[in-house]
Amino acid sequence: MTAEQFKKRFINLYPKLFAVAMANIGNSDEAKDVMQSLYLKLWENRCKLSDVGNDIGYCRNALVNICRDRWRSKSLEPEWTTEEEDIPAECHTIFETDDIKEKIERFIALLPDKQRRIMTMRMQGATTDEIIEATGLSVENVRTILSRTRQLIREYYNRINR
Repeated sequence: MTAEQFKKRFINLYPKLFAVAMANIGNSDEAKDVMQSLYLKLWENRCKLSDVGNDIGYCRNALVNICRDRWRSKSLEPEWTTEEEDIPAECHTIFETDDIKEKIERFIALLPDKQRRIMTMRMQGATTDEIIEATGLSVENVRTILSRTRQLIREYYNRINR
């Protein structure tokens, strides 16, 4: 596979894969490192990639495995931070919005791993199919986990907003 073929086939997957990396790692610097490791691994194995039928599925599986390796080797815990530019301008005019968002993000960070990963992926715009591919769970499991997690967040929000 030539460099041009590799670019056409795999570079356009970067945004979706980066969302998966962020959902698994939670820190943009670490997620970028993971993405670099993924693309290096893909490039090194480019001769074997012609047999791959589902590029995004293959890349997601490889990415999740790299994330797991990082967790094991570094005992890496996700860092859930909010960058100032991530908050819409209109939120700054409402004095409690930042505080509520921060509390909910901290609450999500305390959820069990599976719920936290799935909810974070959904919040970052991943579709149900993308979540299924990244986690290996069934449609019913993903929908149930999302529904229960949303309910927990609603209950928590109602408690902190009283």
